[in-house]
Amino acid sequence: MLRLIVLLSIALATLPGYGQAIDSVLVEVYHVEPQAEGAPLVTYRIFIDLAEGYELQMVYGDARNPLELSTSTTFFNDTMNGSVFGDRINADRLDRYPLALDSWLTIGAASDGHWALPRAGDTDASILSCPPYTDRSTLGAKGRSLPSPLCANDGLVARDSVRDVVEFRMPMGYLKDIRGSVIHTMDGAWAVLGGTPGITTDNVVLIAQLSTTGTLTYQLNVQVRTPEKRVLRCVSTEAGPADEVHIEALRGTARRQP
Repeated sequence: MLRLIVLLSIALATLPGYGQAIDSVLVEVYHVEPQAEGAPLVTYRIFIDLAEGYELQMVYGDARNPLELSTSTTFFNDTMNGSVFGDRINADRLDRYPLALDSWLTIGAASDGHWALPRAGDTDASILSCPPYTDRSTLGAKGRSLPSPLCANDGLVARDSVRDVVEFRMPMGYLKDIRGSVIHTMDGAWAVLGGTPGITTDNVVLIAQLSTTGTLTYQLNVQVRTPEKRVLRCVSTEAGPADEVHIEALRGTARRQP
């Protein structure tokens, strides 16, 4: 963990005004897939809404600040074409159902050729087909309505290249071939070296896409770079050192609107 932090960091300093590093955490209902029996499969996207000038470097857990993503049932995975990280998903295969509903982690990328945006802010065409990607969700990030189906508005922005995600000691079994309910670490992270801002003026960066029939809860910690090129750690538990700030929004429960 120390080695990754050193690679990502510059000299630490006490940071006045650092409470404004994150405007909010946006949990978007990306897609709702009805099931023949039981609860629908809901695909959630978790975005970090950064303040102007800030960049996201890392999502992590440590001994003082555990990281956990959990569901009351299990996470859904596309075991044929899916991936643990969004930047490793083949963009040419996204229309192969159910790849667009796969569960994965990321720093911004939704495939090896796409950046993710909240659907309500995505105005270009979709690369997904109807059927099978007929969306039943009613609300997107910030509660804005989504009048079009997923095949008309996909939350994907084509990019010539995306940033590679670096992984450190993350338990990834439940995001590939094995169905499970908890992703937890007290000594792990995923990151992009140097950090990245969002690609729009909203400065939002996707960190996870998770599909489940259950209730999704999250407890997150993120490392950001300030406009002054200093490092700040935003934690969901009580802040400790001078380079840490507690942000309540980093802990919560995702709720699907009826």
